[in-house]
Parts: sequence; structure tokens; C-alpha cells
Amino acid sequence: MAEMEILGAKISDYDMVETVCSAAALIDVGRQAAGGEPMLHQIVTLNAEILYKAQTDERLLAVINQAELVTPDGSGIVMAAQKLCNRQIERVTGIDLMQELCRQSAACGWQIYLLGAKPGVAEQAGQNLRDQYGSLICGCHDGYFNEDEQAWIIGEINEKKPDILFVGLGAPRQEFWIAENRSRLRVPLVIGVGGCFDVISGNLKRAPQVFQRLGLEWLWRLLKEPWRFGRMMALPRFAMLVNRQAKAKKRLAEANQRQMTDGRREKKLPQ
Repeated sequence: MAEMEILGAKISDYDMVETVCSAAALIDVGRQAAGGEPMLHQIVTLNAEILYKAQTDERLLAVINQAELVTPDGSGIVMAAQKLCNRQIERVTGIDLMQELCRQSAACGWQIYLLGAKPGVAEQAGQNLRDQYGSLICGCHDGYFNEDEQAWIIGEINEKKPDILFVGLGAPRQEFWIAENRSRLRVPLVIGVGGCFDVISGNLKRAPQVFQRLGLEWLWRLLKEPWRFGRMMALPRFAMLVNRQAKAKKRLAEANQRQMTDGRREKKLPQ
């Protein structure tokens, strides 16, 4: 896998097709784990807000970097890849990846479990996915549970034996939850998908295509949910941090170039 390092996080440069193929490989490896119990693999769909938060949260950064695959979810990550790594990459969002994996489920025989969102939302999302792709959903549960209920939920998930568990608890709560329960979940592939269940259930409208193409889905959500304004302040701060890093990287490259040039000149001086 080709990876970049952006602000301490290792991020894949795979496009959607390559990401789906990698996910399928992780499912196959997870199914074939020694001892007969599936081995969990995690995909993190990383956006600028969460990566900025990880700059001051070492635990969150560690959780991101322990995932088997981290996709560039958001225009901020795409911008950072260009500025810091000189790489043109494709945005691979959580909802698009979820839809693609559901689309492949019929051909691959995958079963899927949905965990998260408000009561009734995961069930409606699951029904909509069944209507669209066939009988791929083997179970659903909302994200409102306590410690006692969690043990029962994990037991049910393991009993249902899904190939993919989509967790919609919101980032970074979902990433922490997955990391904390890696040893208890018997699922080949687990992916945190934030508010995707709300969109798939029809409770929340996704940004129009023009906003998606321009990388402005965050603006659409802000217009629809003004209470997000405080959280969205992380985006300009992230951009400023990336710009500072890019300038520092450029200055270092220029200093190294001058040092090399001076070294060549010294070699040419008469002895």
C-alpha cells in the first residue's frame, strides 16, 4: 500500500476502486485467521477536523495509525497531500465507501451489521440498503447503549458473524470504541462512518453534487446545522497548520540545496 504521512498520520493514497479492493482483501484475511475466529481489521475515514484534533491528542493519533487503512475523507486532507507530499489524491469519503462496499456485498456474499445513530435510524438505513442491494444486512442496533448493554451488543454482533461492521457513533468516539473492543469483536472489517446512517435512512439530505465536487460538503452541513460552527473552526486552523508546515518544509529544502551548492563550490576551489 502506498502511504503518505500528513501531520503524523499515515494515510493511504488509494482511489475508491483500490480502497474497495483493499477492503475485500482485509475481509478475506480476517476470515482466514488462525484458530477459526475472524481477525479484526479497521478502516479509518479521516477528515481534517479529526486530524487537527489528533495534533493535541496522542491517543487519537495512535488509534488512527494502528488502523490497517486510513482513507482521505475530506477536501482538507486532499489539500494537505498536495501541499505537504506533492501528491494528487482522490477523496474517499465514509459514505461513498460504505455505499460501494454494500454494492459489492451481493457479488461477494458479505453480510453487514449497522451499529450507531439514534433509535430507529440504523434499522431504516438497513431497510433502505436491503431494498437497494438485497439481503445483506444481518443486524442493526442504535448507538445509545451503556456498559451493561454493550456486552450484549458485542455478543449479538459476534453471533451474527458479519463480514463488515459499520459503526456510526461519530468521530472520534467511534474510532476509540473500535480500538477499545478490537479483542472482543469477531468481525473481519470494522469501519467508522460517522453520520452516514442518517443520510442513508433519509433523515438527513446529503450535499448536492456541486458541493461534493467542489469539496464543500462541510459548508453544506454548516448551513443545514449551524450548531456545528464551533467544530468547523478546526478547518481554517488545520489549513493554517498545513501552510506553516509547507513553508517550513520549503525552507528546509532550500537550505539543503544551498548547502549542497556550497559544498560543490568548495570542491572546485584550487588546492
